[in-house]
Amino acid sequence: MKLVLLAAGKGERLRPITETRPKPLVRVVKESMLCRNLRMAMSLRSFDEILVVIQNELKDRLFEIDCLRGLDEKTRLIIQKNPKGTAHAVLTAINESGFDDLFVVYSDVFIPMSLWNKLDKLRPSSILAAPTDKPWEYGVLKVKPPLVYDIFEKPKPNEVSSNLVFIGIASIAREHVRYIKEVKESSRGELELTDALLKIAKNEELAFVNLGSYEWRDIGRPWDLLLANRYVLDNEIEKWEKKGDVHPTAFINEDVYIEPGAKIGPYSVINGPSYIARGATIGPHSHIRPYSVILENAKVGYSAEIKASILMEKARAPHFNYVGDSIVCEDVNLGAGTITANLRFDKKTIKMTLKGKRVDSGLRKLGAVIGGHAQTGINVSLMPGVRIGSYARIWPGCVVYEDVPQGADYRC
Repeated sequence: MKLVLLAAGKGERLRPITETRPKPLVRVVKESMLCRNLRMAMSLRSFDEILVVIQNELKDRLFEIDCLRGLDEKTRLIIQKNPKGTAHAVLTAINESGFDDLFVVYSDVFIPMSLWNKLDKLRPSSILAAPTDKPWEYGVLKVKPPLVYDIFEKPKPNEVSSNLVFIGIASIAREHVRYIKEVKESSRGELELTDALLKIAKNEELAFVNLGSYEWRDIGRPWDLLLANRYVLDNEIEKWEKKGDVHPTAFINEDVYIEPGAKIGPYSVINGPSYIARGATIGPHSHIRPYSVILENAKVGYSAEIKASILMEKARAPHFNYVGDSIVCEDVNLGAGTITANLRFDKKTIKMTLKGKRVDSGLRKLGAVIGGHAQTGINVSLMPGVRIGSYARIWPGCVVYEDVPQGADYRC
């Protein structure tokens, strides 16, 4: 059996995060989604060959992917030129490696470690399914256990007849791989793997394994990344360790992980669960609140407060900042007094604009998403759900109520 890991997605709805990093390199705590799913799949079973389907832009950044270093000759990188969908990605892998039983994994699907053992039950041909409260965003299944008999790819909400969906992991028998070659272009202009699975369901047999009420997540929107990080902090840190340079006056809860090389300054408070990566600098007088992830070489300085947020590599909240329920991408610099509002004044759930549409996050607390290398001046306020494009500059004193495009020079 061959593992086919689909890692060529663009992540349009994750912008501005994906303006400066390929979607497969988006991290959940200490590792990218690509590495997480590769590690999990390899722990599940032994594969004859591992095929990682990527775009050219990811090939140029392979030095960032620790999990691909030193892998044996069984692992191959397949370039998907002119991407045309998930079936096209699998077909690209088939054309370069030949027919065999396939175990296909979408690199942006988040499944808890504890549930990967269920995937051992995925015998060719079968898929992993789970219920969701927004089935119209996925491939909706009609089933007669243990078999699938129909699949509707992203139907309209009023056309949904089931809340059970395909969540991006499939085991396809060698004799059924031919159906992938028969897929026609969908109304979205793509070759959809769900159409191939539908052909198998109609002409052969397609089984399914239902995850039930267990946690799973398609990392397709910024708040999905926040929630996946929180799940890992709650459930997947086996041992909390404090290996950094911690000042004796700092107060740190037990459920905090501090990597070697991190520095915690005087009178800082860190409440867990939280994760502080190597090279990060906290303090003096900083407050890290629960569900915060501070990545490599990020800085949280004097009187800055971080709550349930992600600060990516080299992000800086150096003084008098409040960052709540937000994502601050790599190399962002927040001016003194920059804050992210994370609660609407009317207490309603927070919406965010994704691909031109207003989407309700379902969360009452959600701050800003600030793209890589952006900069704010002093006393900037970012309203809930605002997205700041990468390389944007927000001038001092601005109150930002709407999204700021990539590279914009925003003056109020």
